Amino acid sequence: MTIYSQLIVCHDEQNNIKESAKSDMFLLSDSNAFNFTDDKLPNNLLKEFVLLITRKPKRLIAHIQRIYHCYQANLQEQLFAALVDLLVILNGRGKAISWRMITGTKSKLSDEQYKKLLKYMTENIDVALLAGNEYSVFTKGLIGTRNLVQQIEVPDEQEHDPLNLAYDYIEYSQLNEAKEVLEKAIVIQPQRLELHQCLLELYKSTFDSSGFTKMFNIVTTLDVVMPNDWNILQAFFNERNQ
Repeated sequence: MTIYSQLIVCHDEQNNIKESAKSDMFLLSDSNAFNFTDDKLPNNLLKEFVLLITRKPKRLIAHIQRIYHCYQANLQEQLFAALVDLLVILNGRGKAISWRMITGTKSKLSDEQYKKLLKYMTENIDVALLAGNEYSVFTKGLIGTRNLVQQIEVPDEQEHDPLNLAYDYIEYSQLNEAKEVLEKAIVIQPQRLELHQCLLELYKSTFDSSGFTKMFNIVTTLDVVMPNDWNILQAFFNERNQ
């Protein structure tokens, strides 16, 4: 027999904009999927959630896990980004779960962040105009302006940011293409730590020890201090291959 338990408990008395004084509680203890304890949390748990979401954007449970982890860890900016990414993916759907996530995490958001989310939910704003921050995955963090059109002269050979391009490949599960983009970008821009981090996460999640070894040897020849994450992942592969 299958027993269903309530996934999210949000203490509110009204199911509308006027939340009661108790609506800033966010409890997920009824589900093992959210039963995180401090002594069991890996340091890169949040990164793993973000990588999973970029690969499978419509996996709702991963979005909620990311939100809850940020809430529990008191990561205000990352929490706001996680909420924005959820709203972007839902794109106007799932009003009930959206309200629960926003009102449930209100106590960990700044007044400005909460007002932005509230405005989006109540004024039917185009999701493309929803501004995120540096931790957002599915929004570029656009800021509203009265100048809807601005002429900017750019070089004809302007290239896309390799990190964004890699995320696009990851979204469609084209992981080999994402690796190739990041590997080339690191050779050109070895000082960009986020390129290293994204590539290393791909190597680890796909257990690509051969690709890692080839790129490791290349990075050691670059005129840049190698991030310690390379050594950590090398130790991981060495232990796994024993």
